[in-house]
Amino acid sequence: MINSTVEVILQSKVSDSFRCKRAADSLDIDVKKKSIHHLKIENIKLPSVWNVGLILGASGSGKTTLAKKIFGETIFKNTLREDLPIIEQFPENYDYEKCASILNGIGLTSVVCWIRPVSTLSNGQKARAEAALLLTRNDLTLIDEWTSVVDRTVAKAMSHCVQKHSRKENKQIILLSCHYDILEWIKPDWIIDCNKQKFQLPKSDAFFLPRKKKLNLQLEKLEEKHGNILANITI
Repeated sequence: MINSTVEVILQSKVSDSFRCKRAADSLDIDVKKKSIHHLKIENIKLPSVWNVGLILGASGSGKTTLAKKIFGETIFKNTLREDLPIIEQFPENYDYEKCASILNGIGLTSVVCWIRPVSTLSNGQKARAEAALLLTRNDLTLIDEWTSVVDRTVAKAMSHCVQKHSRKENKQIILLSCHYDILEWIKPDWIIDCNKQKFQLPKSDAFFLPRKKKLNLQLEKLEEKHGNILANITI
């Protein structure tokens, strides 16, 4: 997509109940009108070659609708089955070592979680299981609510793993997230910021260098905690 402008308009009716009217009055909102959110991103210039894309924005900022408008409705695919253990859902051509490497790298390090039905896992564990499974897809992959239900240490480890895997396997992965603290770990090839309504092509040195030293120290601590899997993950 070259020199494209994408607009998203989200609108809905406002309830005229007593409580809604009181809330609307506090912000001088006319309940007879619709609630409208207008998102406009200009000059979207996706590079011809890329591996990791990042769409940032607060909840309700239009990330999901924007992604569908750019990449199509079918970009959102949930292939995770809750009745099966996650380790049984990897492609047949993945041996045990490869499955274990992906699960460890994505932050799902408990072997017990690998062999229980996905339905028994916590929301954070399910999110990691789904991300691990999506990494095995060959087509363009989009992961919504990236790291929204995991702690921030795990979020950074997951982000490091995903960006490393996508570049090694030459996959295209798009992540939708409301968290800015994972940006340096993902090292995206392009960013759409719905909060700022801006498209950006970060140049790795200029964009990431100010925090590179701090990032390396954080990575060393993560590797001490999780082992060499983060630094030398083989997927």
